Amino acid sequence: MSSNSNSEETIILLSDWIRRALAGVDLSALAGERNVSSTAYGTESSQWTATIRKSMALCSNDYLIPALQVAYSLANQICKEEETGKSPPLSVDWVDNIVVYINNQVGRVSMCDSDRCDSLDSLAFLDSLGFDPSDAGKDNFADNLFESIIHDHDGTTVSEEERDQGIEEDRGYIKAEFAPFMFNTNDDDNGPGRDAMQRIYFLGLVFYVIFSGGERPTAHFHTASKVVEQKLSRSSKSDTETEELSQDLSEDSDLLPFAFDQPSPIDLTGELSIFDSVGDDEYVHDPLGEYTFDVDGAPQHPNPKRRHSSQQNRNISNSCSVPMESLREKGLPSPLCDLVANMLECTNATLSGKDSYQSMSDVRSDLRLMLDNPNTFLRDLDMTKLSTTGSQFMEKTMFGRNVELSSIKDAYRQSMSGECWLATISGTSGTGKSLLANEFGKFVLADGGIFLSGKFDQLQQGKPFSALASTLDQYCGILLHNEAMASTKDKVAFQLRSVLGKESYHLTKILPNLATILGSALPVLNHSEDCINAQKRVQYLLCQFVEVISSSSSAPITLFLDDLQWADAASIAAVNQLLFAAGPFSHRNFFFLGCAREKDSATKWSPCVDILVAGGIHVKLDCMDEHTLNTMVSETLCLSPRLTRTLSNVIYHKTKGNPLFVCRLMRSLNKEGLLRLSLSRRRWEWDTKKIRSRTLPDDVAIFLTDSLGELPDKVQWALFILSCFGASSESAFVGSKGLDRNILKNLEIAVAEGLVDKIDDQYRFAHDRIQEAAYNTIPGHRRCIIHFKYGLELSSLLIGDEEDAIASVLFTAVNQLNLGGPPAVQDESHNVTAARLNLRAGKKAMEMSDYETAYSYFDSGISFLRKKHWQEHYALSVELFSLAAKCALTNGDHTSLKFLIAEVVAKAHFFEDKLDVLFFETCVLAYSYKLAESLEKGLDILSKLGIEVQGASVEARVQETKDLLSAHTDDEILNSKQMADATMIIAMKFLGKLEVGMAQIMPKSVPYVTFKIIELSLTHGMSPASPIGFAYYGSYLAKQGNTNEGYHYVKLALSLLDKVGSRENAGEVIFVCTQVKSYVEPLQATLEYHHEGYAAAMASGDSSLAVVNMFAFNASSFFAGTNLQRMQGLCDNTVELCEQRQQSIFMVQAQQVQRTVSKLIGKGEEPQYSAEGRDILASNSSVLRSYHYQTAYVSFIFRSYDDTIENIEKYFAFQENTWGILFLAHAVHAFHTGLISFWAARKSKEQRWYQRGNQSKLALRRWAESSQWTFENKWYLLEAEESFCNNDVKAAKTYYEKAITSAKLHKVRRPQQSIALNASIHIVTTLFF
Repeated sequence: MSSNSNSEETIILLSDWIRRALAGVDLSALAGERNVSSTAYGTESSQWTATIRKSMALCSNDYLIPALQVAYSLANQICKEEETGKSPPLSVDWVDNIVVYINNQVGRVSMCDSDRCDSLDSLAFLDSLGFDPSDAGKDNFADNLFESIIHDHDGTTVSEEERDQGIEEDRGYIKAEFAPFMFNTNDDDNGPGRDAMQRIYFLGLVFYVIFSGGERPTAHFHTASKVVEQKLSRSSKSDTETEELSQDLSEDSDLLPFAFDQPSPIDLTGELSIFDSVGDDEYVHDPLGEYTFDVDGAPQHPNPKRRHSSQQNRNISNSCSVPMESLREKGLPSPLCDLVANMLECTNATLSGKDSYQSMSDVRSDLRLMLDNPNTFLRDLDMTKLSTTGSQFMEKTMFGRNVELSSIKDAYRQSMSGECWLATISGTSGTGKSLLANEFGKFVLADGGIFLSGKFDQLQQGKPFSALASTLDQYCGILLHNEAMASTKDKVAFQLRSVLGKESYHLTKILPNLATILGSALPVLNHSEDCINAQKRVQYLLCQFVEVISSSSSAPITLFLDDLQWADAASIAAVNQLLFAAGPFSHRNFFFLGCAREKDSATKWSPCVDILVAGGIHVKLDCMDEHTLNTMVSETLCLSPRLTRTLSNVIYHKTKGNPLFVCRLMRSLNKEGLLRLSLSRRRWEWDTKKIRSRTLPDDVAIFLTDSLGELPDKVQWALFILSCFGASSESAFVGSKGLDRNILKNLEIAVAEGLVDKIDDQYRFAHDRIQEAAYNTIPGHRRCIIHFKYGLELSSLLIGDEEDAIASVLFTAVNQLNLGGPPAVQDESHNVTAARLNLRAGKKAMEMSDYETAYSYFDSGISFLRKKHWQEHYALSVELFSLAAKCALTNGDHTSLKFLIAEVVAKAHFFEDKLDVLFFETCVLAYSYKLAESLEKGLDILSKLGIEVQGASVEARVQETKDLLSAHTDDEILNSKQMADATMIIAMKFLGKLEVGMAQIMPKSVPYVTFKIIELSLTHGMSPASPIGFAYYGSYLAKQGNTNEGYHYVKLALSLLDKVGSRENAGEVIFVCTQVKSYVEPLQATLEYHHEGYAAAMASGDSSLAVVNMFAFNASSFFAGTNLQRMQGLCDNTVELCEQRQQSIFMVQAQQVQRTVSKLIGKGEEPQYSAEGRDILASNSSVLRSYHYQTAYVSFIFRSYDDTIENIEKYFAFQENTWGILFLAHAVHAFHTGLISFWAARKSKEQRWYQRGNQSKLALRRWAESSQWTFENKWYLLEAEESFCNNDVKAAKTYYEKAITSAKLHKVRRPQQSIALNASIHIVTTLFF
């Protein structure tokens, strides 16, 4: 033994290391770890027999893992030397020429800590069998004892990176090497192949010594090895000498442990293996793995009986097995014993066994696998567990997708910085898309994120927001039932109440668990309110919900939705909203991951999915290559890849590497006995030839269908029933009345077959392809009848009016009816039943704000109606057609809307029954930019209802309204009754729609509509449209110069919003009122009101008003002095929102403002208008007016006189069509046109410009009286400009100084800069100019 002080290593011989390593194992500590009873084995470990002590030490981690590392070092050294053409001489003395290097700083060597490897000590069999050490002297004690050993192989397998890092660190602690002089010779002339095999054999002898604890083989084994060594060293002798040597050896067969060492004939039908110690009546595996035998007419067994050619061969075989049985009796893992055995079979390259090694690199690889992944490749299979639970074939384990997983992880990390928001995975069915996504989910959770997952279902598309809503509701359920998340639940509830207020009601309709979280504070809204676009409302509310749960937990959120090819349009639109329409006020960290089956003739994606997949990164999965498949098979069977290569090759060519196909095929092979467990060898075996000869379809779907056909009929029927309801179903539902009660029993058989998973009382198909195969076992026409039958039976459960509690059953029952369709109806009375149930489901879907799904229910209900339904079922027909028309309007399906309107108008008996669809008609005309036609039709309908809008002069109507209002206090108005007359309610809807339209193209008629709304509200009660009338009335008064009185009524209008039970018009009311407030309150203080208006409009699904509020926010921010760079960002957000919401007119106006800001910054970028945008710019008067104002302003800032005059003249030409209510833009435009007019007056000396400037100055002075804070400094500045124009320099200087002082006093930014002379002047505009 020597010590190297520099490297702090101790160098000892292998034999010394073995002795020291075994002595260093703390047996008492091992006993303590396993809680061994002292009474069973003696009070002290010293009382145990030497055999037991040594076995426990050999099998402990403290010895076994370092011993594996020593073995790996030796194999690695030989491999490296072979690459240079060198090799050690063939000799059994190798073991005496090996040294071990031990790091002195480490102490006792340990290659595997307790976190990575379970204990491998041999106390497991003592615990389980209760052997007493005092019995060691009895006959067959060791045989009986160690035959019972089954090591526990459960344990955590760490990642490849962690394994590599840990092992590389551990490898610095210990290594072994052959003495340098051993490699002074090159390969001899007998052939490198033969020498390589013999080196493996001799290294096997070394390994035997290492793992047996220093024991040399028996005397016969040792003597035979010496003879073989002498034989090999004389290989250059003549053939005659060789025959003489063989004849000498044959005289004493006791010296021959291997069959191929004797010249006598050998029976190759028997396996040349060290395992040939089993008796004649035992079954063994065929040597080529290709045949099974039927002996003496007995039933065929998967393994043949062993056959021997002679007694001599039997003696030889038994002699060979002695060393390996000795290792097994010491309790060493079978894989390790097999490794040594396969090495000792390598004395002859042509006669060695089928599992013997072919190269030293294979030995090294197998040792590396045992060190890297001991749970899989080192430990014995748990035969007891496998026989109890059955064989599992890695259906939930991912292989060969590390590159794809890294790509998704990178996208996720980028999303946290806002660079990338989504990733999608596609591939053919069964390629492991869901496995890859769930593997990524583990990463997200480990990283501290929230991972929400859901799955779309082809047969459950009728459920509103299907997968998306159920996924978020599951998270709410976790908050409710996980006590550790109680604080998060409280935060979520508080923030939702603060952010959403009453609008949270709409979320609770699709997230039932959220209602419980919000508790008694849950608001109740009017169910009949008319949302402009309920689907967009829910999209916005879902975005707010995600933002709330993200901020409440301070964790990024990942949403994973599987099977996007079956996604409903509402859910995809909501996902797009989550991704791209966050608005300017969002701060969430959100990442979306979706999986979709690759498009083919049988699988089509909806256009919305195509658009979604086009964003972010896309990962396409192909089938596994042969190498990856072999890795999968290897780890599945816990065998070295070299041993499974023949099997995986056959499987690859059968399945083309489809992971699902591979797993199902391996299950099938196991079931048929072609892939089976060998109890004697404790490993898997297979029949290669029979597997290869088996005929299989090329498509996994056909294979699955054929496999299902082999099940009992009752199980097939149970699977079909389950498949009718989608990919999963609750056991309580499946076993409910109306369905076959035996289905649960038969489904348990399917669970045992691995076709169905049962998780928390829910049955779920293991793969969607299995569901499809089960569904297709019944012909299509018969499926329709069965669907309709189950729909009727389930409908019997819909008792009472508690629809919230039975919504799931309602949707399921109606979906079954619709999957059957009208052709499945066999009783005419069932037509009406199906139509009524569809009406009920459609209304429920509308409550959940899914108008796409609601329309499909109403449309299906109409399809069930028979001829003469308008006569026989009038009320049902009116309601179905009217609600279908409402959904068509909301969904933008104008073609269907026109048909439905025409049908109701033609067939309805009463005018009142036509009002709803007539209102929808005026709406679609307005949305189609046919505003004049829409207003005309609205006025005509009101006239037929006896409501005349126009009449007396505006002044007379104003006075009438003032007199009417003077008779009511504010409290009386706020506490007015709710409008109940259905005709008046629909009339108020028409008036509210007229108010907005007339304000744009008939401003002088606005007061008439406004006053009529107020009159009907005070006479018949308040409706959701009432706040609109009061808001417009206040704005009209302010526009006429009575700012304070107008301010009073807009505040009253805002208070009414909370009294009428609906906020469907809140976005419009807040916008109008805030514009008036800007003339009274400090401008900076009004900014947040537009935040509220934006949120309210989005909450009601009104994209137009959301954009209007965003414009107004930008305008107010700009006029209040917001930094130009900040303004550029706000403008960009507005343009993006307009584009996403397809608001073409607003898009053009947003681009104009964007251009102005760009030029002021100095970029000078020109907007890129679309073809539709160019048409709007050429024809829309409001857009043209805004365009000329913006152009004139920029030209003025850069002192381009001719361009300024040309565009400001065109701007004034549109002034007659100005709006009838007050906007902040009126003051802004007055200020800027005043500056331009005084400049033009100085230049041209024309009186008209002086008059225009004076008008602007007087307007600013009037507004300064109501808000000095905002307008006083602007008024002073115009006074200065007028004085300067009149050559009164002294007065001009005085007013300039007053303007600066006022700006300082009222905290106007950059007060020192003259707005008339600097390019950094604040500009402002709105969509109306």
